[in-house]
Amino acid sequence: MNQTVSREFEPTPATGDDRTAAGGVPGLGTTAQAVQRLADAARDALPGHPEGVYLVGGTVRDLLAGRQPADIDLVVRGDIARAAARIAAHTGGRIVDLGKNAFALLRVASPGRIVDLAPLAHGSIQADLLQRDFTINAMAYDVNAGRLIDCTGGLADLRRRVIRVVSPTAFERDPARLVRAYRMAAAFAGRLSTATRSAVAAHCHRVSGVAGERIWAELVNLFGVADSVDSLRAMAASGLLTALFPELQDAVGCTQSRHHQYDVFEHCLQTYGHLEALLAAWGRRFGNRTVDGAPTNLKPHTALLKYSALLHDVGKPATRRVDAGGQVHFYGHAAKSAAITAGISRRLRLSNKQRDTADAVIRHHIRPLFLYRAAGSGRLPPKGRIRFFNHCGAMTLPILIHARADIMAKKPVPDARDRAFIAYCSDLVDLYLDYYRIQAGTPPLVSGQDLIATFGLAPSPLFKTVLTQVRERQLTGELTTRGQALTWIEKKLSENT
Repeated sequence: MNQTVSREFEPTPATGDDRTAAGGVPGLGTTAQAVQRLADAARDALPGHPEGVYLVGGTVRDLLAGRQPADIDLVVRGDIARAAARIAAHTGGRIVDLGKNAFALLRVASPGRIVDLAPLAHGSIQADLLQRDFTINAMAYDVNAGRLIDCTGGLADLRRRVIRVVSPTAFERDPARLVRAYRMAAAFAGRLSTATRSAVAAHCHRVSGVAGERIWAELVNLFGVADSVDSLRAMAASGLLTALFPELQDAVGCTQSRHHQYDVFEHCLQTYGHLEALLAAWGRRFGNRTVDGAPTNLKPHTALLKYSALLHDVGKPATRRVDAGGQVHFYGHAAKSAAITAGISRRLRLSNKQRDTADAVIRHHIRPLFLYRAAGSGRLPPKGRIRFFNHCGAMTLPILIHARADIMAKKPVPDARDRAFIAYCSDLVDLYLDYYRIQAGTPPLVSGQDLIATFGLAPSPLFKTVLTQVRERQLTGELTTRGQALTWIEKKLSENT
């Protein structure tokens, strides 16, 4: 087997566009300090200094970078069951067999630590490392010898924040690495090397053959990085983004109305970037708290909000119309975008809950604008906002933050009208928090039992309609007593007969 790296992919001094920001990765420190962290981790996880045991992959990368790894990954020469038993006895953990399809993998789970063990598969640790994806993931620490094994230049790339494939065949062997490259670049605030960018462009068509759930897992990790828009833009420049989402191809060059400076594709990228900034500001304001009982933590929605921002206007090309006066319109584009995204979500194997979240954001992303226009023209009744809050429910705050990002993404500097809408969205956030508090502290005036006992109604869809309408009027102060509510229901029912 060839144990060398293609010369095009050999470690070289940082030059040209492979040079990244000065200072490297924060927390990396000197090589001696970084290797000491590896030694400390090995000592904590392993009894003694066993020969033929290596810390590998993301564990080494994260420890070198001064990060806490999610778990400890080991490669073992020889019997991994014996090694696992020693670690379990040392840590008080239990052994779980995670192997499948003839791939051996054992996990030792103990309080506060997960250790995964795999066998040495290619004769030597160097040969194993040359089968890995990127150089920063292709380093190992020999526990017995106490030394770093870096045969691909991973440490230098980590310092330079360069993501470089170990081999020019890496993407052929596993096309999911195409997405992972940009996820890694986002995670380490880096960029792909020149050769790796070229390889992505050459192989991006292969991503269509990767299982949807694997693509989604990589995207979730990418979206989870607080500042990932530059990596997303790099994906777009390489052609990988439209290879992942061919439904976005028609958005490229699809011009919009005079109120938009960008085409639909660029507008979606701009929305993604503004959303990231708004999420960061939101976290500083609310964190993981609740306000007057209302859950304000948007962190669980982060990945799906970014996914929705990217695809929220994917239906615009199909709904684009130009009127007699030359004005561009996209009537019904929100529903069309939601329908197209539903198909993408099925392809990526999102859960039903995840699909519903994306659908709610995309389908209702222009409703705050309709409310704003109605309020500005004096056509918004008091219960209009309540109806919006009731209809969107727990998705109200995600929809409002998306709406702000969407309007900010129309042009580089918002005009007066757009600034007024942005302020209106902020007001709606405060009004929703007030509404949530009032709703939580105000018992309903009537119940389904009242509809049965007083009006002889049988349970039906009419129940929800009547109760919702009564509740809306109660929360706006139109109905304040049970008697008033019953009178209103009686009148309503008589009008429907």
